[in-house]
Amino acid sequence: MEHVVFKLIDENFAIRLDQIKEILVYDQIIITPLFNEEPWVKGVINLRGEVIPILDLRIKFNQENPTFDDNTVAIVIKTDEDKLLGIIIDKIEQIIPIKKSQVSQTYDLDIGIDQKYIKNLIKLDDKEMIVLLNIDKILKIKQIA
Repeated sequence: MEHVVFKLIDENFAIRLDQIKEILVYDQIIITPLFNEEPWVKGVINLRGEVIPILDLRIKFNQENPTFDDNTVAIVIKTDEDKLLGIIIDKIEQIIPIKKSQVSQTYDLDIGIDQKYIKNLIKLDDKEMIVLLNIDKILKIKQIA
């Protein structure tokens, strides 16, 4: 199965490619702010007639004052509940095929992200591992609806 590897707060993370509906260049989207929301909920966008919440994972994972540049993108993701949500990340690194043998269970990792948001670890080679995020846990509909 293919995964998208992306940069978030100077670390590489991955999500399954089949969860991604679209990748949007950040500076080309118009976000309508919402009031009385968590600071990581940036607002909503209108994507071809569908209203989609946009969330900044960098703020959710406690990065103060994240920067926006030409690499910043919003990834529109379809959750297990068939809802569309956009997440802001620093940049897309690559799309890679992952074999089941490369996926391992998580252990108590101290990487600054709540353990419940980590689904698995992906071993790329003897030197590099990538955290596979549990997008559905991160993007609980009840938290932002």
